[in-house]
Amino acid sequence: MIRFPPKRIVVAYDLSDVSRLAWRHAAALAARFGASLEAVYVEPWQAGVDLMPPPALTPAAARELRALIRAKIGEGPKITILHGNPAQRLLGLARRRLPDLIVVGTHARGGLKRVVLGSTAEAVIQGSPVPVLAARGRVRPIRSILAPVNFTPYSEYGFSYAAAAAAVMAARLKVLHVTDDPVWSGNIRYRLSNLIKRLPAKVLKSCRPAAETAIGDAVPEILKARRGQDWIVLVAHGKSLVKDAFFGTTLERVLRGSSIPVLCVPAPARALYGLRVSGGGPAARGRSLILK
Repeated sequence: MIRFPPKRIVVAYDLSDVSRLAWRHAAALAARFGASLEAVYVEPWQAGVDLMPPPALTPAAARELRALIRAKIGEGPKITILHGNPAQRLLGLARRRLPDLIVVGTHARGGLKRVVLGSTAEAVIQGSPVPVLAARGRVRPIRSILAPVNFTPYSEYGFSYAAAAAAVMAARLKVLHVTDDPVWSGNIRYRLSNLIKRLPAKVLKSCRPAAETAIGDAVPEILKARRGQDWIVLVAHGKSLVKDAFFGTTLERVLRGSSIPVLCVPAPARALYGLRVSGGGPAARGRSLILK
């Protein structure tokens, strides 16, 4: 069961600028919803790249590292220090503890550089059983959420999650469908209207969805539509490994081009379909909603 708003938030924290940005986004959500925060630091080591694992941190070094992190994040949050491949260790922790949300910072990489160096954030997003917020840009109130859809089951699941999140935060929902062939796409406005009508009445009233269509390539049109939005919500699902290595999925390409946070929802098979929503905006406050 996926829950929104999150009550337990894990942040990938390595003292870099992008991880400090991720922490600020996570802290804003935690303050709004009364969630707990945990900073997870992974001392990196990757078998096959490093010939020998580095020695474990001495007690003194661990205390020094913990104090350094504590000085950045404050006294309240929990700090966990792990050792190994950062993405694998974060995913292992997520599968064991099932937090409600993981927040990561992202480095923009593309093409061959991405293939060689990889991306911890993208690996976590593609493998996580729980939603992952890829933090970008300044922290600001969430007043409008963009939900791109292509009418596949997984995108409609992401749309439901976006609608539920918007309802809880009393934010507007913008639903976007991009087509490269309007002649063969049928009546897109009608299909979007039907999709919106299937939302529970409480969610519909709170998020006040508006439908928009565009013609062209999906990624540039999604990035264009992000103007005036505070989050983009997309579903993480696997495709061809060869294709992904060089071109990436729509989600990965949006991640590299977006200037606002992208909330990445695990595909239904990983998320076990259920979505529990509680609290939030005026129409949702004090109630629990289930979207499937």
